[in-house]
Amino acid sequence: MRCLKTLCLAAVMGVAATAPVVADQALWLNPEWTVRRVVGAVVEDTGEAGGEVAVCAFYTGGLAKPDASDVRVAINGRRLTPHRVLQIGPGDLVRVAFEAVPNVARYYVYYGNPKAPAPKPWEIKRGVLLEARRWVAGRRLAALPMVEAAWAKARPIGADFVSHISFGHHPFAPDGTPTIFHYGGWFIPPTAGTYSIATSSDGGSWMLIDGRPVVVWPGPHGAVRNARHAKDVALTQAVHRIDYWNVSQAGRTMSVAAWRAPGETRYRAIPPNVFLPVAEAKLVEMDLRGEKLVADFFAQQADEAWWPKQYAVRMRFTNLSKAVSVAHGGRFEWNFGDGQTSSEPRPTHVYLAPGDYTVSLKASRGMLSNTFRTKVGVQRDWFNQASRKITPIARYATAVAQYDFAKLDLPNLILAVDLFKHEKMRRPLIAAATEVTRRREGVSQKGLLAAGLVLGENLRAAGRAEEALRAYRTIEGRIKNGRRKAEIAVQIGETLLKDLRRYDEAEKEYQRILKTYATAGADREIRRAHIGIGDIWRHRGDGEKARAAYTAAAAIRLTFQPPNVAAVRVGTLARNVEEYTRERQWEWAFKFIDDWAWEFPLDKLKGHWSLLRAEALLARRDRPAALREAMDLLGASPDSAYAVRLLMLAAQCHVAEGQTDKARLLLQTAVEDYPEDPQQSAARLRLQSLGGPLKTE
Repeated sequence: MRCLKTLCLAAVMGVAATAPVVADQALWLNPEWTVRRVVGAVVEDTGEAGGEVAVCAFYTGGLAKPDASDVRVAINGRRLTPHRVLQIGPGDLVRVAFEAVPNVARYYVYYGNPKAPAPKPWEIKRGVLLEARRWVAGRRLAALPMVEAAWAKARPIGADFVSHISFGHHPFAPDGTPTIFHYGGWFIPPTAGTYSIATSSDGGSWMLIDGRPVVVWPGPHGAVRNARHAKDVALTQAVHRIDYWNVSQAGRTMSVAAWRAPGETRYRAIPPNVFLPVAEAKLVEMDLRGEKLVADFFAQQADEAWWPKQYAVRMRFTNLSKAVSVAHGGRFEWNFGDGQTSSEPRPTHVYLAPGDYTVSLKASRGMLSNTFRTKVGVQRDWFNQASRKITPIARYATAVAQYDFAKLDLPNLILAVDLFKHEKMRRPLIAAATEVTRRREGVSQKGLLAAGLVLGENLRAAGRAEEALRAYRTIEGRIKNGRRKAEIAVQIGETLLKDLRRYDEAEKEYQRILKTYATAGADREIRRAHIGIGDIWRHRGDGEKARAAYTAAAAIRLTFQPPNVAAVRVGTLARNVEEYTRERQWEWAFKFIDDWAWEFPLDKLKGHWSLLRAEALLARRDRPAALREAMDLLGASPDSAYAVRLLMLAAQCHVAEGQTDKARLLLQTAVEDYPEDPQQSAARLRLQSLGGPLKTE
């Protein structure tokens, strides 16, 4: 079942940005309190001792004392009612439980008094209150007094009312966070009799009823699927208190308090309907002394989305501003704390990076205006981490693509680049990565390199190679680490060679890399530079110089493979290229082609690699590239065993372009210069089909 926290916050959504213009008429507690919130709650009269309970959450805007000891709750403006601050943070969030009275629906939560003394303690005798504190896992907590002593020193990380004691995940933090959990609940058994009370937990658990230990199962240990840790307890049909302690050191979180009721044969988690109820309060409006118009809002998670290694959160902002509405000429200016803004009355906003954001809302009407500014904690909704309701990340990417990247803060901007890369959204990716690499200060060297590589890759894919060159050169100048500089420099050479085909400039770039970064520990980049030089000489038709460059590359051993393993590896790569080419899965086909060239650069002079690459390019309908690959290999290695097949493929490219005479010349070369090739007859048939040999000198 969902926790009361979710229900409480959901109730806020019923309040629109059309709060009453008339100020609340209730008297103030006294002038020392400068802020009060009006909240609404209707409680059920249980008739039991201890007072009924309501709970609400709100943002203080930094106006409350850091420990929230100035918070007070009153009825009719001035009559104080007992309360307890359950949680402070994340951000400026405060969650308060207070004693509510049947037939009273309006309550006043005061704060903003720096001189206020601490309030009197109040014991809550309703519902199930879950509190969690982080502790430094150390020695084994073998007894409850040791747990209570560690609890006193631990740091609070969350507190809220929950429906029952049954959790299979950490509700306030990631699983694995060392935590002591304490559930304190008040319940009435459905019938009097003997109940078998059981626990299952990951880590030690202790269960007490009416202050007396019932089940003790010290840890550490894992959870169990049966009720082997149980004890019979006689319960009357009256109010009883249950205390459940669980020490979770690491790994999965599991806390279950179960029973087998009289007459039943199976155990089940103690059901929610036996616990005394807690009411869900909702925020109505905020009053500031001396202000007629008051800006106010509440923020809560709307949903979350995921892409590899990262969660994103969409926050919903409920406008609670007083004495202003769009219908009566009101205006709203939101600043979400990450550089983005909105003028919508009730916006939502996607945050890619978790953290505390200072969010502000300026509400205006005519000449009047007021601003509410508060810290909002943005993180996963840990209560819902077991839910399968995940919003498709594409929706978030579409929203973030509309952001002003020049104003977006750095953590969200860097994650935006990664998100657009994952979603293959080239236009916003280029815009965001450009902002990171060219204009933004404070970017880590690793982040600058990653953004620069993805920027250049996408500019090149978009046919904007000159822009990619400028970006690479700018980034190389900003990076200080030699190896990382070399990685960017290699991309300059690759762009000149593969995209612009400016071979002389590419050679100079590769030679600069060999000279500048030879001692920078950039072995991979030096290897790539040698391969690039080999490709240039192969294109120029100088097989000897190409072989020398490829040999220099192969001498830089990043991994070692025995000859028999290498032969098997080449065969596997070739088969993968052929298979993915047949299936027209170009990304994978060219991945294996590139892996082959990287691992065995000398194979670029043998012919088989060139043939499979040219066939893949031709199948992808990139005839110019297929033709270049075939002719480069033939120029550098005319004696290749694959020469005739490459000549026939090159002729096929010319025929497709309507250049029949060029095709006939290539086929004629295949017939006349390679008389013993097994493909001789196929080349001859193709030549005859095009009209036979040309008369040439």
